[in-house]
Amino acid sequence: SLCVFTPPGAKEGHPQLIPAGPIAHGTTVSAYVARSRKTLLVEDILGDERFPKGTGLESGTRIQSVLCLPIVTAIGDLIGILELYRHWGKEAFHLSHQEVATANLAWASVAIHQVQVCRGLAKQTELNDFLLDVSKTYFDNIVAIDSLLEHIMIYAKNLVNADRCALFQVDHKNKELYSDLFDIGEENDGKPVFKKTKEIRFSIEKGIAGQVARTGEVLNIPDAYADPRFNREVDLYTGYTTRNILCMPIVSRGSVIGVVQMVNKISGSAFSKTDENNFKMFAVFCALALHCANMYHRIRHSECIYRVTMEKLSYHSVCTAEEWQNLMHCTLPPHIYKEIELYHFDISPYEDVWPAIFVYMVHQSCGTACFELEKLCRFTMSVKKNYRRVPYHNWKHAVTVAHCMYAILQNNQGLFTDLEVRLLVACLCHDLDHRGYSNSYLQKFDHPLAALYSTSTMEQHHFSQTVSILQLEGHNVFSNLSSSEYEQVLEIIRKAIIATDLALDRVIGLMMTACDLCSVTKLWPVTRLTANDIYAEFWAEGDEMKKTGIQPIPMMDRDKKDEVPQGQV
Repeated sequence: SLCVFTPPGAKEGHPQLIPAGPIAHGTTVSAYVARSRKTLLVEDILGDERFPKGTGLESGTRIQSVLCLPIVTAIGDLIGILELYRHWGKEAFHLSHQEVATANLAWASVAIHQVQVCRGLAKQTELNDFLLDVSKTYFDNIVAIDSLLEHIMIYAKNLVNADRCALFQVDHKNKELYSDLFDIGEENDGKPVFKKTKEIRFSIEKGIAGQVARTGEVLNIPDAYADPRFNREVDLYTGYTTRNILCMPIVSRGSVIGVVQMVNKISGSAFSKTDENNFKMFAVFCALALHCANMYHRIRHSECIYRVTMEKLSYHSVCTAEEWQNLMHCTLPPHIYKEIELYHFDISPYEDVWPAIFVYMVHQSCGTACFELEKLCRFTMSVKKNYRRVPYHNWKHAVTVAHCMYAILQNNQGLFTDLEVRLLVACLCHDLDHRGYSNSYLQKFDHPLAALYSTSTMEQHHFSQTVSILQLEGHNVFSNLSSSEYEQVLEIIRKAIIATDLALDRVIGLMMTACDLCSVTKLWPVTRLTANDIYAEFWAEGDEMKKTGIQPIPMMDRDKKDEVPQGQV
């Protein structure tokens, strides 16, 4: 359609655009030229049947001669019509007038195009500056999503010259749009004020914003109340009257995550196509910023869940006061003291005093003054609590390995430093929180532990659990060491535990590996029971592999248990 441009006068103070009718033949001369895009010189418009409405202008004097020229930019866009006219009784326009007007209009078109380009560049620069500003805001204060939303809404208003702005986020689970940040139409230091109020929600099936959220398409509504899709609930809630709307989806990964709604164009009757194009470019960055902010908040939520879970886990994985106090006063049967010095000592009959056996071995190897008894008892009982009830890699296996290390240390006194003697702690913790599955199984089935530790998966987890227990209040048995000594002993323990991964060949791990396999040095009844426990764990892993359609190796196949003797040989 065409609009008559009225230059600013003394009273009005700003230019006006007055609707003048559609672009079509059979109406006015300007509409005809707009449709044909060709210059037209009419000497007597009153007698020309092509223009039944003449010029369409109200004039006290009859118009007779008209020279009408299309204003076309360098890229071929029609942006206006220049209409020159002379009243009745004056000389009519002729060809020389047309030539002069055409020449002048050509330069004017170039100038207009240049102004449009400059304005476009200025808008682009402004947009780039804003995107940089939002990026800084986001990374400087990522937790304040309201601040990010305010920045987006402030610039969006300025970008399209809107009176109000609303940003709704999409709740796909409940199929609703929601917002708790509203533009109240006030300013503070020249910036719009956004008020955080009680959250409002409405169905995604309602209103213009709802349709944009459903379809992902831009809607430019020149008259909101004339459009049946307009949801008047927001106006009723805010007390504001909506005239026209530009509504844009914010799309991330093919899904609409939000809707930005611009309300009431300040200068002009409605939002233009240029507003739409600028807003589309801006919406792309909005999507990125909102996606990152929402992702960060999901991570924060997961962290809160993690902290609560860790708190619960800590409560259930730490020994009670009664348990460690009982250990402090526990005594061993007299006949054990002699047997415990032998390599083939079997701890099986003494399950009730396994923690006391470990405390005794520590005192014999390191001395009673090396560790605070209360901390040692807390540590021992909490380690016991963190071993799972699996057939082989359990609490019994931990004490057995610790005993073998004790026997080596006792038979080679003077060969190890005071820090190295603390390998007993590494032995007790070397299979901490073992799941009963091999590293290859965890990696093959993408277990979370395999994602955390790409090599020596379970061994690194054992060490991590050891450090976690040491960090608990009242559990750090090495608290009397200096910081450098503490780092050294942790490194000794780390290397010792990692060395129990049979796939590694490290000199520092020879003793740990020997202790880990010490069951084969026991008497036959003990070795036989240990082998049964190992196979029970192997077969359990094989059963899990079969559930996924993977055939386990014969050693882990329960159906081939009759071949155990052959496999042992």
